[in-house]
Amino acid sequence: MESVAIPTRAFVNGSFLQKFIGKSVTLIGNVLKVSPDGISITMQTTDDHVVTVNFQEPIDSSLDGWAEIQGLVKDKGTVSGHSYYNLPSSITDDFEKSQFNEAVSLIYSLSNPLK
Repeated sequence: MESVAIPTRAFVNGSFLQKFIGKSVTLIGNVLKVSPDGISITMQTTDDHVVTVNFQEPIDSSLDGWAEIQGLVKDKGTVSGHSYYNLPSSITDDFEKSQFNEAVSLIYSLSNPLK
């Protein structure tokens, strides 16, 4: 059987972006604005940081409300987006931002026993 390498992505919030510069991440936030050309969005992360996500090509659907963005961190406020998913209200209606932020902080405060 052939092995397949699956790229890893860390779930982060706005506070952790500066620690992941040059790395792939998954970011959840509320879309504030889509640029007129559809190449970039401005979003507010779960910990209320404002982040710009730039895509290589215009997004092909309306992106609003809560979204999951996967991409490469360029700096503490910019992500180069690879993919995006609009999160349905069935998931986000009772989404607890504070619990998500606590989980993210906990993940990065513990040492990795697999290293």
